[in-house]
Amino acid sequence: MLRYIVNRYVLGFLALAVLALVLISYTGRDRTDLTPVERVIKNAAVPVESAVNTVLNGISNTFSAVFTIGSIKEENEKLKRRVAELESENILLRGYGYQNLRLRELLQFKDTVSRSFDTVSASVVGRNPANWFETVTINRGGADGIKKNMPVITSQGLVGQVINVADNSAEVLLIVDSSSAVGGLVQITRTPGVVEGLPDKTGYLKMNYISKEAPVREKQVVVTSGLGGIFPKELPIGRISKVELESNGLVKYAIIRPFVDFNHLEEVMVIKSFFGDNRSSPTGGGEAR
Repeated sequence: MLRYIVNRYVLGFLALAVLALVLISYTGRDRTDLTPVERVIKNAAVPVESAVNTVLNGISNTFSAVFTIGSIKEENEKLKRRVAELESENILLRGYGYQNLRLRELLQFKDTVSRSFDTVSASVVGRNPANWFETVTINRGGADGIKKNMPVITSQGLVGQVINVADNSAEVLLIVDSSSAVGGLVQITRTPGVVEGLPDKTGYLKMNYISKEAPVREKQVVVTSGLGGIFPKELPIGRISKVELESNGLVKYAIIRPFVDFNHLEEVMVIKSFFGDNRSSPTGGGEAR
């Protein structure tokens, strides 16, 4: 109760002091000096006036800071959105750049083999994640002259063969699938064998039925033999990474790392027809030194 009374007197005094200051300022405009009473009141009110100005300035600065912070936050959000847009555009442009390089490489390869093969370019548009090394779907089909058993290649080497055809798409069996079989030759020694996909789905190949005495060793290149009439001769398949005797001790086998990166297969070419013996490999090859 006492505190309430004291606060009322203090507030009353402050109000009177402010009122007195206003009156002094108003009535003292045309006078050169203040009366003794006015001088006492003004001197007593100076601390109050200073305190009031401090509080008002603080409030003004606080409101100004609040509005400034709000403006900064809004500008920051705009900048964040712009950065996100630019990053998205940058990723898209890089993707177009990589695709352009791949297509240019494929076009150059197509020009190189045009004397030996009639080809059509295609993009991989479908793949089963559960059967990654079995088949892919391409965006070319019967309407483009694609037929069953046509070979599929890239500039790196053999991909597989067409096994199913629709009007605007086709399914390709990859050579790394365990049901695939391709006649192969060790390029430098001309040692024949059958190249098959491994059932463990590692993406590697196995060349079977190699003679025990055949001069086959690591780093030698394996190409297609042309036997069977499906695949042209001398298409690069891969490089030998290991040679072992079979458990019967009568023949050898070789593990081959394919030249084609089947994990990143995006553009391919389908060979619609091929001419002559195709005795020279489209991309060269031979034993690594």
